[in-house]
Amino acid sequence: MAKSLEDFLIELDTNSDLMKAYEKDPVGTAEQYGLSEEDVKLIKDKNWEEIEKRFADQNKAPRVVHC
Repeated sequence: MAKSLEDFLIELDTNSDLMKAYEKDPVGTAEQYGLSEEDVKLIKDKNWEEIEKRFADQNKAPRVVHC
């Protein structure tokens, strides 16, 4: 089962190894984490507004790293 974008961003905030990998290769890290093609596309397209909107809808405030 694919993991959610929300789970990925929360883990980025708490897992320094995942963050280091993401800083080097955001798309590859998202794919390896198991995100859906749609979620990987948001990262690839740098669609930060949509990513932030998803968290606003969930009443969460993640740290989003803009690479």
